[in-house]
Amino acid sequence: MTEQATNENVQLLLTKLMTDRFCSDVASDFDACIQNFVPQKIDGSFVDSALQRKGLKKCEPYREAAHRCLQDDKRQSAIFKAAAQAPTCKVERQKLGQCQRKNPKGECEQEALEMVYCGMIYLASKNRKQKGQSGLE
Repeated sequence: MTEQATNENVQLLLTKLMTDRFCSDVASDFDACIQNFVPQKIDGSFVDSALQRKGLKKCEPYREAAHRCLQDDKRQSAIFKAAAQAPTCKVERQKLGQCQRKNPKGECEQEALEMVYCGMIYLASKNRKQKGQSGLE
């Protein structure tokens, strides 16, 4: 997997994990606002476009709240820390440790990215299993 693809996947997983763990309430508020105030089926007419713009403007505070929640550094750090400790990523942690011993100047970005990606996949699958067992899906 290329570094760019891995970066994109990590960002997607981070957004999903942040939403699931910390931001589900504000994300659902934003979704509800969109559903209630923004026309879903438009024909491209001026009236539909105006209603859509007006609805999006009404939902802007909810979008900003969701964005602030998703960008919270402390919460993101908690996700990264949990991902780094995932029990299924021992090989990736070992590769990162070996790289760090060989390169004390910190040239191990790809190894760190792979370890975090592995951990995030573990966390996402763990969340999915928990939701499935509690009947929330």
